[in-house]
Amino acid sequence: MSFWACVYALIPAFLLVWKFSLSSKNRYPPGPPSVPGVGHVFQVPTTYTWRYFEKLSLIYGPLFRLSLAGNDVLVLNKSVDAEELLGRRSHNYSSRPPLVYAGKYQSNNKRLVLLPYGPVLKRQRAAFHQMLQPRVVGAYENMQEFESLRLLHDIVDKPTKAFRHSQRFAAALVFTLSYGRRLQDNDNDLDSVITVLNGFVCDTYPGAHLVDTFPCLDLLPDFLSPWRAQARVKHEFEMKLYTRLVLEVKERMDSGKQNLECFAARLWERQNTETLDLEEMSYIAGTAFEAGTDSTAGTIQWFFMAMILYPDAMHRAQVELDSLLGPDGQTVPGFAHINELPYCFALTKEVLRWAPAAPGGFPHYSDADDEYKGFKINAKTMVIPCIWSMHHDPDEFPDPYVFRPERFLPNGGAIENDSLTEGHYGFGFGRRKCPGQYLGSKTIWIGLTRLLWAFDIQPGLDKQRKPIIISPDNCTSGMTSKPIDFEMRLTPRSDGHARTIRREWAMIS
Repeated sequence: MSFWACVYALIPAFLLVWKFSLSSKNRYPPGPPSVPGVGHVFQVPTTYTWRYFEKLSLIYGPLFRLSLAGNDVLVLNKSVDAEELLGRRSHNYSSRPPLVYAGKYQSNNKRLVLLPYGPVLKRQRAAFHQMLQPRVVGAYENMQEFESLRLLHDIVDKPTKAFRHSQRFAAALVFTLSYGRRLQDNDNDLDSVITVLNGFVCDTYPGAHLVDTFPCLDLLPDFLSPWRAQARVKHEFEMKLYTRLVLEVKERMDSGKQNLECFAARLWERQNTETLDLEEMSYIAGTAFEAGTDSTAGTIQWFFMAMILYPDAMHRAQVELDSLLGPDGQTVPGFAHINELPYCFALTKEVLRWAPAAPGGFPHYSDADDEYKGFKINAKTMVIPCIWSMHHDPDEFPDPYVFRPERFLPNGGAIENDSLTEGHYGFGFGRRKCPGQYLGSKTIWIGLTRLLWAFDIQPGLDKQRKPIIISPDNCTSGMTSKPIDFEMRLTPRSDGHARTIRREWAMIS
């Protein structure tokens, strides 16, 4: 057989191989060129990663693949893909990628948000849902109104410390729910949990620590692994804080002086039946404290920025409030008015969309091989829902970078069977959706609505009395993001508003 006859005879075989290589079982999603051995390790930035993901989605499409030293990463930039994989196929995508630094050493594999899907996760989530399900959240409205009034009073008293007041407001409610006592002015627990959070949000994002990309580094002895000692120090600090708080609850229960109704008390009651050890109970209650403080405070701080950049939205919300409650500031808005304030409702949802508290999304982890849209997804793939890209998808949210609450106004201008958690994706997907979403969203609504009622929010002034320019790009980076502290002016809308705040606070404090 001649050479060319052999070539012609092999053509069908080459075509079969080529067709097989393009089949859904062997095709992977597109992605940028990688470096052999390390993949995209040195291409993926460790800060503002969501912006990098958004940039790549414009080049490679809404579904693209990265490799971190052989570990597959699938980034989802469209909500429809996240709803399908992380929602409808949640049986396969509800785990978390293993983290050596934050998971094994900093959290001793007991922190809810980092747990793989399994019995321990189910047990901890069951404890959360007992306290945070929607029908129970309504019983917390009195506490939410109390703490939001405290927020207004704090700002009237010390208007230049609004960022700090927003942190206290966010922490105070979950602190009371978790530990059964109020967060005091001189309480160091708020500063301690902020210290924990500032480190944790940076330690948990993909690529934050080399050992999470190259787990073999964990085989090195301690003297060659200074990061291990650092993570253990953080764990000891967290345990000292969270264990003390749950033990204080146990002491009050044993004394019989108080009939405690709080998260930690319920955990102590369930300790034997649920086989919860002290460290696990400490992390369960502490995680509620962390999550409620960080995301809620960050959202309120983003709200301050949005009102300065888009004052027309603030003025429209104030017109709605005045038309319902009167312009004299004699009546403070509350949950009784929520159905009569559709624009304030829509504005709250737009804050959650415009500047999501966790823009990069919390990574999920696939348990088995899967196939989607003709692409193969390997088992043990880190699947990242990029919330930033979804919330700024022009197909779903026209003019996505513009703050426009009107996009969430219900038909007819009245709130019907709607929810603050719907229409955006800030609370996650599937079985890993935030268990405190209903409590958190209602806390944000009461805080924002009362701030709009009470204050005019304006930019700070420089030495020449000119407005200081602020930008959403000036923000922190990590698992969560919030604006870096900026100058602003919060002034009561009238003397009547200030008097009402002081009077109402004096009556209940």
